[in-house]
Amino acid sequence: MAEAAASSPRRRLESIRRHLLPRPPPVLSLNPLSAAEAGPSPVIIGGMVLDIYAKPSVPPHPGTTVPGMVKYIGGGVARNIAECMAKLGARPLMISVVGNDIAGDFLLKYWRSAGLCTDGILRVHDAATPVVSNVFDGSGELFAGVASVGAVENFLTPSWINQFYLHISTAPLLMLDANLPPQSLQAACKIAYESGVPVLFEPVSVAKSSRIAPIAEYITCTSPNEMELIAMANTLSAPGRYNFVKLEQCNNKTEAVDYLFKMLSPAMFFLLEKGIKLLLVTLGSNGVFICCKEHVNFMKGAGDCLVGGVLSSLCGGLDIMQSVAVGIAIAKASVESEANIPDNFCGASIADEARRTLLSAKQIWCQ
Repeated sequence: MAEAAASSPRRRLESIRRHLLPRPPPVLSLNPLSAAEAGPSPVIIGGMVLDIYAKPSVPPHPGTTVPGMVKYIGGGVARNIAECMAKLGARPLMISVVGNDIAGDFLLKYWRSAGLCTDGILRVHDAATPVVSNVFDGSGELFAGVASVGAVENFLTPSWINQFYLHISTAPLLMLDANLPPQSLQAACKIAYESGVPVLFEPVSVAKSSRIAPIAEYITCTSPNEMELIAMANTLSAPGRYNFVKLEQCNNKTEAVDYLFKMLSPAMFFLLEKGIKLLLVTLGSNGVFICCKEHVNFMKGAGDCLVGGVLSSLCGGLDIMQSVAVGIAIAKASVESEANIPDNFCGASIADEARRTLLSAKQIWCQ
């Protein structure tokens, strides 16, 4: 029974791979998922968070409670990406921290029920599990929120990360989210750099995206949105050098994408000049900019669903463009789900959507 459950995500990604690669070259003739299962796992380091969503059924009023619905959902950028990868068969090792409390019990119970390894998850008895509580208004827009993620900064230390030196140094890739304190980001990056392991940096937010500063030289890929991209570029250059003004009105999506490229390309080109090999700039409903200075080979041998889909597809043998197409397809599926990560992926629908995305991609060559 356990073997059947474990094989389901592997079959799902294999069916997607076959759909995107109807006639694979000899190098892909062996099932890459079987090789990945036997070999080292991708390593994901960052926050494992309990998300609490509260949505009132009537307009909220200050100073009093109102009826509504409250949901508890596993969250955290790194955790979401790891779960998405696991559902596509990549079986990542998650390195994180939770407290000895109800929230920690909830997160670990779900992780174990999914058949995922908890060896990298530190349980601290005198700390609270990271929790983010969001209150939405009647239309579903965020009304207020409180984040308590101090455990990640206080306990996800270099000494804990160094205990997984062998896992990191032999991983096909390492993903870090910016919830980590700077010294922990540096410790993980140095292990990866010395071992030739590609590193993906997930900026998490505009405020935390500045944590790229001391580790920029180690980063292979980063996946910011528009505002995080500008913040990272300004962190690595003179403050205020780059800016972004949203387009208030546009006639169509093509016009919007052209405007976004014009506004964001200076910052994108700057980060590429700083040594980052690949940028995945998420644009919400307008898609993704994939920017690289040269051909990128990630393997040594929107959102969170997008990044998880990209990373798991890379581990499964797809190239950058194909992997991003899969990520976009999964991100679209997540919009229709109440959970951060959809409970079940439909391999056929993801493959069809990924293929449509891949065929509609537009390449721009810049001097």
